[in-house]
Amino acid sequence: MTDKQQNIHIIATGGTIDSKFDPVAYKPIPREKSGIGEYINAYIKPYASLSYSQVSAVDSLDMTDAIREMIKNEIDKTTANKILITHGTDTMVETAEYLALQYNNNFEKTILLTGAMFPLDFHPSDAGFNLGYSLAKLEVLEKNIYICMNAKIFIAGKVSKNKEQGLFENK
Repeated sequence: MTDKQQNIHIIATGGTIDSKFDPVAYKPIPREKSGIGEYINAYIKPYASLSYSQVSAVDSLDMTDAIREMIKNEIDKTTANKILITHGTDTMVETAEYLALQYNNNFEKTILLTGAMFPLDFHPSDAGFNLGYSLAKLEVLEKNIYICMNAKIFIAGKVSKNKEQGLFENK
């Protein structure tokens, strides 16, 4: 790898990764303002040049095609050629497939979706690891749309979520 920094644009959409845990309701509640950028800058400190945007703050089950279209618009708008999308895990597969269909499998950028089973500020949480691993993989992946969970990379359209085990797997 050269010393040239990668340009990575991070798009926050909500989901468990960017939620706070509500002990009364005993569930994650999406934050109005994403904390992903602050976390990455404070704890991961990547060498890449990062930019951020937030298109929504919704639970994954509330993800709609209108929000997915806003994600696509953010991807098209940024000059960065590497995109990290933080997303809830329940509909992450559908969003990856939606984007692949919109781009008709003609990818000009590397797009990677990640999330978490536990909120970023809940301990222990898989969120910080998934963010760091995703940023590292973005540096070497070819142009395509991927899902990154639990130290594994999946190609959009070839992955499903096993809800019983809480893991993603090839289909």
